[in-house]
Amino acid sequence: MKKIDGVKHELNPMSLVALVLSFVSLALVTSLFFIPRNDRVYTLFITIDTMICLFFWLQLTADLLRSGNKKAFLKTHWPDYLASIPIIEPLRFMRLVQIFRVIRLIRSGQQLLRHILDYRREATIATILLLLTVLVTVGSSLILIIESKDPNANIQSADEAIWWVFVTISTVGYGDHYPVTTLGKILATVIITCGVGLFGMVAGLISSFVSDPNKHKPSPQHHDHMHWEKILDNQEQLLKRIDDLEQRLAESSQHGKRGKEK
Repeated sequence: MKKIDGVKHELNPMSLVALVLSFVSLALVTSLFFIPRNDRVYTLFITIDTMICLFFWLQLTADLLRSGNKKAFLKTHWPDYLASIPIIEPLRFMRLVQIFRVIRLIRSGQQLLRHILDYRREATIATILLLLTVLVTVGSSLILIIESKDPNANIQSADEAIWWVFVTISTVGYGDHYPVTTLGKILATVIITCGVGLFGMVAGLISSFVSDPNKHKPSPQHHDHMHWEKILDNQEQLLKRIDDLEQRLAESSQHGKRGKEK
């Protein structure tokens, strides 16, 4: 299992997806304050927020298992664990700690692009998960809002809306739930198109894993990057030792002058 250390993993693609989903989760939780509890949209948002929380827990647990210093990881990320507890919506605002931490690490677009290029396959997986979450969140919310206004609609609850979105994304089309309004049918067309593209990305990802014989070998760019990082670290340690030596020489010189004066 590949180990991760320090804050470098904060800029990997999965962490960037978690950053975007944190904004989505905060938006959902904030909107809950303005929606009655007996409203169907309220139930839908609670369900989606719970799904996002499960993703957060899986990501945090995976990063914890891969961390070289688990105690330091827990010390840094304990607010993220609390913010990922489902059903307790006010805790979700603790994700602001994660948001500010990642934003602080994104110093330039060039640095961000370099991290994405270093983890291309992970970036593809992260993009698929992000698009899937956005499609489910936006699609189920819109279809429930649009169809609830029509008395002949057969999508009337949160679970029916989420089920319809998953069936539509997968292009299975069971036919048990379907839109009856014009806007609902337009939305279904968009979701079907996005679903086809999404599965095309999945097929391409699987094909790259199967056909690439060098998938387990680090790239030369990665070797060069690690080599230069090691050189810079050694240089910093050497400069620090030189500074300490100069400081000691200065102190001993001052002591020598004082001894001569006495």
